[in-house]
Amino acid sequence: MSKNEEVSRAFSNLLQSSEKRKTILTLSSLAAISAIPGLASANQKVRIGLATKTWWPSVICETAEAQGLFKKMGLAAELTVYRSGGEAVEALAAGAADMIPGLISQVGTARKKGVPFRMVSLAATANTGWKLLVRADSKITNIKELAGKKIGITAAGSLSDLLALWTKANQKIDFTSVPLGGGGLVPNLLSGNVDAAVVYPPLSFQVLQNKQAKSLMDYSTAIPSHLATGWVTTDKFIESRAETLKASLAAIYGSVRFMQDNPDRAIKIVADVNNIAPAVAKQEFEETYMRLSKNGVFTAEQVKLAMELAVIGGFKDLAPQAEITTDKFVPIG
Repeated sequence: MSKNEEVSRAFSNLLQSSEKRKTILTLSSLAAISAIPGLASANQKVRIGLATKTWWPSVICETAEAQGLFKKMGLAAELTVYRSGGEAVEALAAGAADMIPGLISQVGTARKKGVPFRMVSLAATANTGWKLLVRADSKITNIKELAGKKIGITAAGSLSDLLALWTKANQKIDFTSVPLGGGGLVPNLLSGNVDAAVVYPPLSFQVLQNKQAKSLMDYSTAIPSHLATGWVTTDKFIESRAETLKASLAAIYGSVRFMQDNPDRAIKIVADVNNIAPAVAKQEFEETYMRLSKNGVFTAEQVKLAMELAVIGGFKDLAPQAEITTDKFVPIG
């Protein structure tokens, strides 16, 4: 069996059940989505790879799928939730996914190695909710004290890895990054197996509100606004299935707009899908979902800054800026 076949088989086994998807969107919102140009031909399949269940792209896509927004755009969406952003990247490279939420560092690195990734839209301009946490009873009170310690991340090549690398460079310290998977971050932090962890929302909000942890750094304010997260695909998918890509983006950004326009319902969605308290879901919604891009538009300056931050974080061998993005699919909607 080839390496690509092994990756594809392993990742396909992680496909999440659709039985828990909630009924959330109104008929009016469905009508609005159907008016977006770029409808794909009926029953066009699109495979979307998602990095961890609780990160916002998974909730956005689950919302779109549950209420038939992909179907309304002529698509049959297959959503696969992986253990980390690094695994999602591997799936895209192996041909097991058609598109993923990703980072400029991932696109630039892959492109330089001959893997033709390209970012097609902006999703978020900040790493909202991402925090560097230590246990509430930890004696560590300053980031400098993490020198020589063990820091939990989800996986190599993931956003948590990038933020850990950026922290090393920014603080001029060295520590050991320990890959734990998305589900292993908080348990290993609270059990003391690692001294700190780069934790994503809403888990970060949950442990802070429960007073189980304290924050040493809020990455959404520590790092300047930039193309923090975007939707990534391959040149092959762009060239051969452009209409499917347009339709997929229309459904995804339509879901973003619905949630932003309906706060109460959106907070319930976040709480139900992630099985978290309403207060945690409210903070997650206000700090993360309300800051998501509604149309995917990005600037050259945002890309440039994202690349500069990636280099600071340790990703030094990136493809040129002109090769890693395209603006032919934005604005969306």
